[in-house]
Amino acid sequence: MCSSDLNGCHLVWTNTSVVAPTVVPKLSLATGLVYAYTKTTALTDPWYWTALDFRTGAVVWRSLAGSGIGFNNNYAGITLGPDGSAYLGTLGGIIAMRDH
Repeated sequence: MCSSDLNGCHLVWTNTSVVAPTVVPKLSLATGLVYAYTKTTALTDPWYWTALDFRTGAVVWRSLAGSGIGFNNNYAGITLGPDGSAYLGTLGGIIAMRDH
């Protein structure tokens, strides 16, 4: 994550333990969390809703969305709703996650 000031952009943190291969993460100014759709290399092909702390990059929470090709979002974007819900189109349909 980079921050910007009058002197340009500066690296603030990195997180190499989270892989978000097919979605652009979204920041909620209300919660201070960066929401991502992540996965691991497990054989069951799991997909997770993941929230990172905007200031540190630490994983705040992670919740299984589902496993298999039907949960692949195929590069669809995350939409954050005013009620704290996140929505994402996947090959199997639209899924939603409500903030913890």
